Amino acid sequence: MKKKLISLVQLLIGIGLIVFIFARMDNKADMVEALQAAARQWPMLVLGIGGFGICLLLCTLRWKLLLDARGLHLPILKTLQLYFVGHFFNAFLFGATGGDVVKAWFVTREIPGHKTEAVSTVALDRLIGLAGLVILTVTIMLIKLPFFLEHEATRWSLVFFGCLLGGMIGFLAMTFGHNWMERWSFFKRLEERTALGKIITKAYTTAHGIIKEPVLLAKALVLSISNHVLLVGCAYFLGRALDITLNFWNYLTVFPVINAVAAIPATPGGLGTREAAAKFLLGVLGVAETRAVPLSLLVYGAVLFWSLIGGVVYMIYIATHGKVVPGDAGATAT
Repeated sequence: MKKKLISLVQLLIGIGLIVFIFARMDNKADMVEALQAAARQWPMLVLGIGGFGICLLLCTLRWKLLLDARGLHLPILKTLQLYFVGHFFNAFLFGATGGDVVKAWFVTREIPGHKTEAVSTVALDRLIGLAGLVILTVTIMLIKLPFFLEHEATRWSLVFFGCLLGGMIGFLAMTFGHNWMERWSFFKRLEERTALGKIITKAYTTAHGIIKEPVLLAKALVLSISNHVLLVGCAYFLGRALDITLNFWNYLTVFPVINAVAAIPATPGGLGTREAAAKFLLGVLGVAETRAVPLSLLVYGAVLFWSLIGGVVYMIYIATHGKVVPGDAGATAT
């Protein structure tokens, strides 16, 4: 109940931010003209929305790398199916766990007896996705450092990403620099005496083993960075539909920052926070808020569209396999 209440508050915050942005927006007629232009230039909308499907494919390939590394071998089509199901629940499951846990449930149904390994791969997949975004953004910031130092909004993004990068490096170094399960007797006693200790040890060993494979990690990061570049390309085509006259390099400069702000779990799917970031950062590039905010909402709409596709995939899955009961990966309901 508490988690549902928190989720409801987050949703209301997101909606409140959107309402606030629109209430303070001048020249709303220009926004109507932008939407009319998008309707006329529907091929650009198709390219922008369709590109998100390729992003999901890249994410699926990244997750499959991690699954294969831990001996959880699923066919690529089955892995894609489960990733779509997880994407659906990430958007529409009312609670804090989202589709990540749901994906793990389905993996353990396909390959029984590997629940901890499945959860570990899902968590690592999420971490590597964030790492790819941070690496891409920091690289762009270093290349375009004069631009980011010139404006107040971009200077704050420099500080934000500097802290994020430092925190991530510190976390990875402390967590995976040594095998703490072997070095600390506390963990050994916990493993020997409790069921929870065995689960923690197994999950840590799974994650630690993947992190220690540089070739595997490099492949996963390449897929992650490629995914984020393609996401920027999707935003570029959606912007073209709205008659936003920026080149791709401009989008690549600011949209990774916008996507990172949206990834902060303050509101569902970054609703409201993404629009605020788009308003300020695209505004630095001369884009009116009446175009920047609709662009951000179109990006969000594209994500929801593919989440609904994931819902269709989920309905097909449960029609052919039965429904997974939460808390019991092996149970079915007809």
